[in-house]
Amino acid sequence: MVLLGFFCIWKHGSAAGNPNSVRSLFIAMNSATLSGFDVSPGVGGLNDFGQWTALILIVGGSLFTMIVGGLAVIRIARLPFTDGELILTAFIVESAALLIGTSLLWDSDRAPFQALFLAASSFGNCGLYIANLPAASELPVHAIVLPLTILGGLGLPVLMELWCAIVFRAKLSAHSKSVIVASAWIYVIGLMSILALNHAGHGGFTWDGLRSQLPTCSVLAIESRTGGMAIAGISDLTQPARWLLILLMMIGANSAGAGSGLKPTTFIELFRGTKKLLSGQPPTRSFAIAFIWLAVYLALASFAVLLLAYVSGTEPADNTLFDAISALSNVGFTASPLMDQKGLFFAYSAIILIGRMAPLMILWWMADTTNDAEMAVG
Repeated sequence: MVLLGFFCIWKHGSAAGNPNSVRSLFIAMNSATLSGFDVSPGVGGLNDFGQWTALILIVGGSLFTMIVGGLAVIRIARLPFTDGELILTAFIVESAALLIGTSLLWDSDRAPFQALFLAASSFGNCGLYIANLPAASELPVHAIVLPLTILGGLGLPVLMELWCAIVFRAKLSAHSKSVIVASAWIYVIGLMSILALNHAGHGGFTWDGLRSQLPTCSVLAIESRTGGMAIAGISDLTQPARWLLILLMMIGANSAGAGSGLKPTTFIELFRGTKKLLSGQPPTRSFAIAFIWLAVYLALASFAVLLLAYVSGTEPADNTLFDAISALSNVGFTASPLMDQKGLFFAYSAIILIGRMAPLMILWWMADTTNDAEMAVG
């Protein structure tokens, strides 16, 4: 899919008939992995064919992640859904998100295709866009874009269970309960922490300052968990607030969702397993997988930092760490504008591809080897 998209963008998608193969590869990889790094000229500089290709890659990447991850999750958590039901639901949910999102985002400032693209990126937790984004304080952001991002990041099995709970009054599994509760707490703690750390670095607390920064902090608390939409900039954040964003990017969204990262359930399993060890009980296999996944992620993050430091050479160390975690978790935030450099494009393409595939591999490893898990890891 990535190679076909790359060829279409390279040969036919540039507004200038453009021959820049490396940038075309980066745009295709960026779209298919749902990463959303901003590069100029990016998706907005493509012609209509190129933009449609990018849209298809985003939708295809969303379906791929939800289906491949979802098939593993229903086996791990032993959910009462068949493979066919999950695959069909993935197409229904994606279609509904595009239809509803487009109808709500289509207005005088946004053409139908631009609204469709923004809806696909929002639900796919992809930061790409082709028109001006609404400001962080505007209603469409909090009523449409962020809810789509949250739904896309919950994970397809959780959405299926929520539907069954609402329509048929079925009980939620331990996996879905953990995902929903953890996601809510991470948002609340992330919002309050970003607000406190950022406001404290700008001369102390005032009610007017809190009210003005609240929409931006709310956006960052959600988009940092692999949404990556550049609705709220990070350039004005204090250094402690940026370090907190690194932690949120590492946590990421949830298994079988459009986002990436370590996943909240990984930390829940690590906490439970550690508690059992301290109380003298044997840990479960899920704890071991969560521990190995954390170690693998940190090793990959170290590799990403070294690779970006070698390629860029001039970026401060904290910026390189920020960009590396953003790439590995398929977020799309950057501490400084992305340079138009061939080696940098290749480095980012490799990191975001690994960041997309690694959690899915962990999920399927767990699905194949664990039969007593309550929740998915990866």
